[in-house]
Amino acid sequence: MKINIQSLLKYVFVLGCILDTGIAVNWFLIAGGYEIPSILSGYIGSGQDYQFAMYVAGMFMLCWSVILAWGAFDPIPRRGLLPIAGSFLLLSVIIEFAVYSSILGGGVFVFGVSKRLFLAVLFTAAYLYSFKRFQK
Repeated sequence: MKINIQSLLKYVFVLGCILDTGIAVNWFLIAGGYEIPSILSGYIGSGQDYQFAMYVAGMFMLCWSVILAWGAFDPIPRRGLLPIAGSFLLLSVIIEFAVYSSILGGGVFVFGVSKRLFLAVLFTAAYLYSFKRFQK
């Protein structure tokens, strides 16, 4: 079965954009004063320092969402964004387990880790597959 690599890469970019936008919205809600858990870690923080940190994190996440959306418009030349994103997703999981494991846990944390590992594997697989398809 042939998979259209253009469509596959576009799908991967769009999926990443949608998930990251959802995370950005969650973080902006936290920055706005809602005492809800972070969708990635399950952590519920408080205070202006935490709200400011979530605002800054939300801005970076929203920027990354825009970059992934940009990649979807011309996915083959921009596929190099995928291993960059996948590497940082994997790095974020490693850092959370190594440094913050004592304050994180529960179902939301498991969802956050699963989401990032899934996307890291998906981004890397789509990137590598795109080269295999062009070698024929």
